[in-house]
Amino acid sequence: MTPAPASPRAPAWAGPRRPRRPRARRLAWLAAALLATLAPAASALADPGPAPERIELLVTFPPWSFTGQFTLSLGGLTDHGVARDQGSLLGPGQQVSRVLEGEHGTLTLQLHGASRGGFPQIVGRWVVVAGTGAYLGLTGGGTLTAVDAGRNREDRPLGSPFELQTLLGRVRGERR
Repeated sequence: MTPAPASPRAPAWAGPRRPRRPRARRLAWLAAALLATLAPAASALADPGPAPERIELLVTFPPWSFTGQFTLSLGGLTDHGVARDQGSLLGPGQQVSRVLEGEHGTLTLQLHGASRGGFPQIVGRWVVVAGTGAYLGLTGGGTLTAVDAGRNREDRPLGSPFELQTLLGRVRGERR
């Protein structure tokens, strides 16, 4: 038995060399593997789902209360009901978990606000956390403004700076 001829690429003890695959074949194999990996991501991009819709929320609270009323408009849907807040837009956290219980379902939002000296007194952002009924599967968010209900004769606010709130934004999802 004669040993394999020595080559500059392989030591003599490595045995006979396998024939090399042509470069084109290796590139085709790599391209096929890459396409198989990216195909699920490409199909998700091709079908982005429903287009985002504008949502408008008007929320009113009695002075210094955490339970109030809301009116919601989303596409052709109008809803109204009870708004309940946990947390506060004032103070160190400036964060609220808001549950809106309406005739068409329940919508839970997370609000982040900041108070300021001008008008509106509180500004911030909100995002959808969860939903039931017509709001099941909604995602998105928007902006928030909050003001007091007005001024008295001495030009002082009549109540708290979050009595009247407007939330505008965009949401998407399959509404039921």
